[in-house]
Amino acid sequence: MKYMKWVTTGTVLIMIVCSILLGLSQVQAPNTTGLHAPLDAFSADRAMTKVKQIAQEPHPIMTEEHDQVRDYLIAELESLELTPEVQWGMVNSKYYSSKGVVENIIARIPGANNSKAVMIAAHYDSVVTSPGAADDASGIAAMLETIRAIRESGPLQNDLIVLMTDGEEMGLLGAQEFIQEHPWAKDVGVVLNFEARGNQGPSLMFETSDGNGWLIKEFIDATPYPLANSLLSDAYKLLPNDTDFTVFRDGGMAGLNFAFGMGLDAYHTELDTPENLDQRSLQHHGEYMLSLTRHFGNLNLIDIVEEDYIYFNAVRSWMVHYPQSWAIGLALIGILSFIITIWHGMRRNQLRLKGMIGGFLVSLLSIAVVGIVITLVWWGFQSVVSQKQYEHIVMDLSASFPYLIGLFLIMALVIYLLNQWVLRRVQAFNLWAGILCLWLLFAIASSIFLPGGSYLFVWPLLFSIIGFNLSFYLHAGHWRWAATLFAVPAFLLFAPICYILLMMLTLNAASVLFVLITFAFTIIFPVLSSNRPVSSKSYVKNSYDYEERSNSGL
Repeated sequence: MKYMKWVTTGTVLIMIVCSILLGLSQVQAPNTTGLHAPLDAFSADRAMTKVKQIAQEPHPIMTEEHDQVRDYLIAELESLELTPEVQWGMVNSKYYSSKGVVENIIARIPGANNSKAVMIAAHYDSVVTSPGAADDASGIAAMLETIRAIRESGPLQNDLIVLMTDGEEMGLLGAQEFIQEHPWAKDVGVVLNFEARGNQGPSLMFETSDGNGWLIKEFIDATPYPLANSLLSDAYKLLPNDTDFTVFRDGGMAGLNFAFGMGLDAYHTELDTPENLDQRSLQHHGEYMLSLTRHFGNLNLIDIVEEDYIYFNAVRSWMVHYPQSWAIGLALIGILSFIITIWHGMRRNQLRLKGMIGGFLVSLLSIAVVGIVITLVWWGFQSVVSQKQYEHIVMDLSASFPYLIGLFLIMALVIYLLNQWVLRRVQAFNLWAGILCLWLLFAIASSIFLPGGSYLFVWPLLFSIIGFNLSFYLHAGHWRWAATLFAVPAFLLFAPICYILLMMLTLNAASVLFVLITFAFTIIFPVLSSNRPVSSKSYVKNSYDYEERSNSGL
């Protein structure tokens, strides 16, 4: 019996670890291609030569270094047989209390049979404190390499507008000037904007225009390494952050916004140099830009607005997508499935109302205790290290890793102690039902208030409900495997979200991060309970015994 217990425990742990690693594996950039890559393909090595020219020094607007970069980019476009123009303007930002003189660089490549134009956009100015290799010389260099590859492979059907905006760092000034004053703005069918908030990591498609259904389907079809989810897009719209894409979106343009965001210690600092830029991030930017420019460049871009979609990476680059209007329907299926499951469990004498309420409260208690403990531990850590040391730890992901592991072990210890004190007092199936009730509430709430993020709760809920119902028929030694197997979707979906949250918010948001992780782990809490359910093979014959034993717990 002890041998079988260890086999079961080991199998459960392997399933959990493998599902987490599989979920994390999607959050990576593709390998780079060298200088000898096919001429019609994107090469990060070729693009890096442009980054090194652009990001030699900080080049904010209205400086001599800025003018040198402007002239270099004009010369590069001319060498690609384009006729660039400079759009000059004095702009008062309507988004920030700032103003300045901008010089957008714009060019157009006519298509063979234009419907509406594809526009690729990035800004070429930097902040005063940074050479801006990632932010945003990477986007500009990707543009130049994309144009070169398209020139090599032949013309598109639609026109291609190249927009190198100016004054983004001063308050989106160049994008505003283009939207308000340039006649080509009305010709744009799709805009692809490229940004950076760090100097490494995969490039995320993190924002879309409204009515994105058609765009999402085409994005998935066209992109070799898609990484995106609708939770990030919906959540980003609630934040006060802006890029040039904000101006394009407000101007009525349909489009997609991309950025990589690891290596926050380089963001707007002297560390944002070509030597520190991860070429895989540049390659990911370029793969997006070239493949989508070609794809949209050969489609009819008239009347492309469709209802918003929910979308997410399920396994690696395989993306699931469906209309946002399905969110409420899936939540209703969750409600109905949960009710049927409770009826099923009570009919089989496996569930009791008191126990289910206990399971619900235990799951809430676990999340709250972990949140409080992690907050106190991290607050205590901040108080004993210097501000400079703390900033290095949270801004550099490699420096954060040991502390992340430490916090994870603290979370595991808290859950273990709760298991010894509380979880074992609740019969496993009652605990499972109470936890699924909590997941159901989050599925309903997200479907109403944050539909783009509803997938994160509704799919693990539905899979776990299936596993719950199957477990009623399994031997006492086997139901734990089923419980873990059907919890795999939760780890597949939560692992990349937690990692992206860590990239974007750093360990400054440690308490939020570990509350989210604990919530994901609640779905396997029934496996931790030592108060076993009655054997499914003898539930009728032993129902009286079960009731007697249940009086000692929930």
